[in-house]
Amino acid sequence: MAGLEDLWSRFSLTEEEEGGAEVVHQEPVVMHQLAGKFFTKRTLNVDVVARTFKPLWKLAGELKIRDIGESIPLFEFEDVLDLERVLEYEPWSFDKSLVVFKKAADVESIPFLEFDHVTFRVQIHNVPEKSLNHETGETIGRKIGSVLQVADTEDDGAGREFLRVRVAVDITKPLPRCYKLWAEGKHIGWVGIRYERLPNFCYWCGRVSHGERDCEVWLRGKGRLKREDQQYGEWMRAE
Repeated sequence: MAGLEDLWSRFSLTEEEEGGAEVVHQEPVVMHQLAGKFFTKRTLNVDVVARTFKPLWKLAGELKIRDIGESIPLFEFEDVLDLERVLEYEPWSFDKSLVVFKKAADVESIPFLEFDHVTFRVQIHNVPEKSLNHETGETIGRKIGSVLQVADTEDDGAGREFLRVRVAVDITKPLPRCYKLWAEGKHIGWVGIRYERLPNFCYWCGRVSHGERDCEVWLRGKGRLKREDQQYGEWMRAE
């Protein structure tokens, strides 16, 4: 092309050629990005992923999905509010297995992201009636993870039967199942923890990052363990 430009510069241009054409520079579209870690054994197909999530998310803007390997597609949102809504309504699942989303500045930053926390809406059951308040939700919520919001017991539809807390949970650890309640050094009862929209998780070790058949507890004790030995179960799912 440089050789042609040298040739053209030696031409005697006509008036029309000299006038040329005015071009319009378009501002690049800013895309807001999430990297998604899929904890499924199934080989990912970005077209299937798109068909699964687009109807659920009801996006206002365009969405592009790129497969960058290691079961981590990159989701590019035209509208930043679409991205924020995805994070607001965690957890998400694919093939009944957990998907963990993290904001990504660019593709190069993705290998350095830690997909170790997911936001859950958690129900705290069996709380004494006189303790059904924001302070109790905050206190127990901090035991579960980082508290993002404690729902008002009058407004969220719980009917003052349980507390509802939105928390960021460390998924490298077992999901908390229950806690003892104490008052002035005395044990006064128990509360049970249930998780809304809980995907598949391991009933042997309580982690959401793998299933029962991939658990070290199961593999090491295979042949000796029985179902009744499981310390976690379906009862941890909230309705």
